[in-house]
Amino acid sequence: MRLSPAAFYGMELRDFVLAVQGFQELEHEREREAWERTRWQAAVSLQPYAKQGKGIQPTELIRFPWDKKKKRKTSKAENAQLAAILKASANGKVRKP
Repeated sequence: MRLSPAAFYGMELRDFVLAVQGFQELEHEREREAWERTRWQAAVSLQPYAKQGKGIQPTELIRFPWDKKKKRKTSKAENAQLAAILKASANGKVRKP
């Protein structure tokens, strides 16, 4: 994390935990970007060997866990509330939730 001793000893426990979490997120993002580049490079390298007119997509080679988007289920009450907001905004009325 490259903290100086003065910065480290000046932190409270909560600040240190947040710094560690942020550092871990940064490292995971760097690793993810490296894997994305590798997958893209492999797809580009294999393009000459693909069938005529059909390219190779990077996601066809390998799928990573972060490629799957999580679908969030909404309840009927949330859907009704969203519909009411959209209807009110379409009528030119501004309604605060």
